[in-house]
Amino acid sequence: MVYPSFKKITFLDNNILIDKEWFMEVTSWSTEKKLQIQFNQGLDIRLLDEKIARRLLEMPKHGMINFAWDDIKTENAVRKGIELLKQAGFTKNKLRAKVQFYVYMNDDSDEEYNSGVYRCRELKKLSCNAYVMYNVDNEHTKRIYDLQRWTIRKVLYWLNDVDDYKQNIRAAKTIRSKSAKANKLQ
Repeated sequence: MVYPSFKKITFLDNNILIDKEWFMEVTSWSTEKKLQIQFNQGLDIRLLDEKIARRLLEMPKHGMINFAWDDIKTENAVRKGIELLKQAGFTKNKLRAKVQFYVYMNDDSDEEYNSGVYRCRELKKLSCNAYVMYNVDNEHTKRIYDLQRWTIRKVLYWLNDVDDYKQNIRAAKTIRSKSAKANKLQ
């Protein structure tokens, strides 16, 4: 039963694409009920096929369609999945507006950090949003914090590279500091 005043549905399934028939069934049901659909987990891009990609394009959505790119080793699968989305009809603008990848980073080692920056930049080149997720059990360093802020602020993500973003943040802090000092002298 769905209350008529409800217009949105969020699926809490942490791997809904593992059972393609179930995915097609519940998204068809939701569409018939005129419900906007959202998945609270990153979908597994490795399980994407043409039929699922078309369904993702056609179904009414609220929020982003989230995928996960947790490991650099899955780059080919990510690229293949994005290509399937494009073939299904996701234009550059629709990718920017509706597709986001969770970029998981376990720690702040140089290797992990550089991998995260690379994945974010590649997603941007492919017209997809990135959203850095960091292991909550590890210390959040300045560079991780800056990388997260860059991907969360979509306007800045699309207008700047992460290095430019960090320089602009530093410049803005310097200007604010000089302005505060000048106000104190007056």
